[in-house]
Amino acid sequence: MIAELGERTSVFPIHFDVPEHVLPLNTFVETAKQTAALIRALGHELAGGTLVFQVVVIPPAEGSFKTRLGVMVMAGAVAFWAFVESDIGKAFVKGITQHEPAHWSEHLGETIRDAAIDLLSEETQEVDEEALCAAAAEMLVELAADFLQARTDQLQSSGITVERYRDAYDARNQFYQACEHTPGLKGVGFSEAPIFPVQRADFIALQVSIPPKEDDPEPWIAGLTILKVTSPNWNRDDKWRQWKGRDSKGRDRFFRIDDEHFWLLVRQERLNPHIIDTIKVQWAFQGTHENPRNAKVLRVLKFNDEPLAEPLGDRALDAILGAFIPLADDQPDLFEGE
Repeated sequence: MIAELGERTSVFPIHFDVPEHVLPLNTFVETAKQTAALIRALGHELAGGTLVFQVVVIPPAEGSFKTRLGVMVMAGAVAFWAFVESDIGKAFVKGITQHEPAHWSEHLGETIRDAAIDLLSEETQEVDEEALCAAAAEMLVELAADFLQARTDQLQSSGITVERYRDAYDARNQFYQACEHTPGLKGVGFSEAPIFPVQRADFIALQVSIPPKEDDPEPWIAGLTILKVTSPNWNRDDKWRQWKGRDSKGRDRFFRIDDEHFWLLVRQERLNPHIIDTIKVQWAFQGTHENPRNAKVLRVLKFNDEPLAEPLGDRALDAILGAFIPLADDQPDLFEGE
């Protein structure tokens, strides 16, 4: 397949800064999987689902640990470039890459932009389809690499919002969750050179809270749990970086805190934070207890050894969440640690 479609293939390297160039299999698989998911999300946006492409694994180079994915575009490049050359497409590309599409057209070859313009103007029916497919693959690689590195506020200010591009942000979240869970992984880069612009401290910062879809029928699950806070976020106005903690089984949990009383105590400097804070909370999430999504703390009941509040009753929870499922008393971490 690569030999037959090689000219339409663009290489997406994921370069890991790990000691002795050893990477856990799960990290290799998950980061490749989420990169492919991100490329699919971007490709769908740029061609309305008409772009036909495939993501394959290319053998890694010796002397370093790189995942090398091949993006092969087989069809749909006409619709792809038609969108890219539209006002909306130009804004989308610039919002992610900070460059107009013309920059990439020039970078990839002067004939690409001319071919796209000819297609739009219908001045000619003869275009270099091979070149258009190759350029579409290259553009997808550039967009995916830049999206994985772009600050959320930069994307948001360009109209690339979490609500509008949920699938792309979700893929990026899961990509960096896999990186964060990899001991010894110092950084990640997206070039063949050993350059790692995304450092370990960025793994959390590049994850964002993804609100539920308005038409999402999935109910909320509400209950009590105890968390060891490993990465707080004391800036309430920061809507993108979540709090991070571990439950009683050592699983990472990402959440936001929506407790007004708690934030009042923060403003009044009445809390006594430690390096690792232990909090007992009443929270709600969607998904499953093993894999919660959109988690939010409704009430902080205890901060370290200091009691702060009593749990909300069912009537209050119903007013906040609508329909919800109470977390059963036999859940593994319910009230553990007491």
